[in-house]
Amino acid sequence: MLGVAQPQPIVQRPLRGGPLVWATVLAVAIAGYGIGLASGRSELLLAAGLVVAVPLVFAWRLEAGVLLLVLVRPSLDLFADRTLASYHGVALNPASVFAVLVIAVGAPYMIERWRLLRRAPSIYPYLLFAGIAMIGVSVAAATGPAVTEWMRLCAVLVTYALAYLAVNSPAAVARLLGAIVASAVVPAAVGIGQWATNSTQAIGDLNRATGTFLQPDPYGIYLAVVTVAALALVFAARGPWRWLALAVGAMTGMALVLSYTRTGWVMVVLGALVLGIARYRVLLVLVPVAIVIAFVALPGVQSRVQSVNQQQEVQYGTGDSFHTRVELWRQNLPKAEQKPLTGLGLGSIVQETDTAAHVHSDYVRALVETGVFGFLAFVWLLLSAAVGCAFAMRWARRSGSVPLRAAAVAGFAAAVAYILASGDSNLMTQSSVSGAAWALMGCAHAAGTIGRDRVAPRPLPAARARRARLLGAVGVAAYRPGTSAETGSEAGKVSSRAWSSSSSPFSGR
Repeated sequence: MLGVAQPQPIVQRPLRGGPLVWATVLAVAIAGYGIGLASGRSELLLAAGLVVAVPLVFAWRLEAGVLLLVLVRPSLDLFADRTLASYHGVALNPASVFAVLVIAVGAPYMIERWRLLRRAPSIYPYLLFAGIAMIGVSVAAATGPAVTEWMRLCAVLVTYALAYLAVNSPAAVARLLGAIVASAVVPAAVGIGQWATNSTQAIGDLNRATGTFLQPDPYGIYLAVVTVAALALVFAARGPWRWLALAVGAMTGMALVLSYTRTGWVMVVLGALVLGIARYRVLLVLVPVAIVIAFVALPGVQSRVQSVNQQQEVQYGTGDSFHTRVELWRQNLPKAEQKPLTGLGLGSIVQETDTAAHVHSDYVRALVETGVFGFLAFVWLLLSAAVGCAFAMRWARRSGSVPLRAAAVAGFAAAVAYILASGDSNLMTQSSVSGAAWALMGCAHAAGTIGRDRVAPRPLPAARARRARLLGAVGVAAYRPGTSAETGSEAGKVSSRAWSSSSSPFSGR
């Protein structure tokens, strides 16, 4: 007997690849195995199998691919001087191959899921900045390095987009936030091991840990981003997950001290204060106490901070004092007048210096290498990240979901710290560092979208509303009002039993 079907709970399904994504996976497989068979070399066939496995994971389940990306990428630079194989002089570096594969499978995802992705607060400014930077590649003096830098920029862009798309529920938010924190276990352990075995890198008069990174500064900045996320997880998580987050935070904090990265230290202090102002007030007391203890108990920290007043520690590289950085800015800023509209092209500052010195400021670099319009787009991009996280905090708080609030406040603190670090660091195309930061901010932006859909769902378009009314006819499963047109997530507050379990790091909703 026909009757009106009872409403059923909406189950969030994992996002999977569509026809375009699977076609890309097939093309990668054909290209990889084709090269291996044509060369007749077994190591190339093995490399092809590893290469195909990555896009397969992304196509099968986007969240699994994003978790793999977040967990693995910070450790890949440990193998920067090794190759999977080589073909006609082209070395297959694990980190670079992984980045290319993420771009290859991520771009189709962005096209297929554009209706979802366009709600991401930073997607339009990021696409604009990448487009302007691509124009500068055509006028760069060295096209090869410029293309390489642009690909690294795109790898970070795709990481942000995929992180935003992969997170479609509070449980997914909790998993991604936990993965970002867990990704630092190996890099932090390696850095601590370097200190214990006296295998740190000597820069100036300091022995600095580099962990799985090539240089101590990006290593320290990455650890700072994860430490901020770990702090948020410590206060938001419950049970054993809180203690695990605290253990990882202690490891990253110790490795950060051993890296002697002053920018990373400032990022943690600023990020912790932002966390305290935004939600966890006890940090406003703990942070000053921790600073005093660090100065008293760790003489190396005190001497490192005081070395800011030194005119120069090393001539170039990652050991520059603040005064040396200022001198680099003064030397490079006039170059913006050469091509003020298009810029000199990504990587031009390093290519045009005899010592291959970086400018140590993303703002100066954006102006010189991408022009005035690129600089404005870059500033818009950074502001959109922070503002998007601020709005995410508002919607997450109204939704009453603990994971959403934790991710939003962690993303906001990281965004503020990242904006500060961009002033004296090279983060724009650092896929290992910026990838982690933008994955966290993408998670925070997605948390805001989920919270908004739960509190104030977007109305369906007219055509979909008509189909929904039709499906609500007798004998057909009824359409449930209050469902998001974009994500299908149930509006309003749902029972915590729908997703909260012993495997979740959070309690409550």
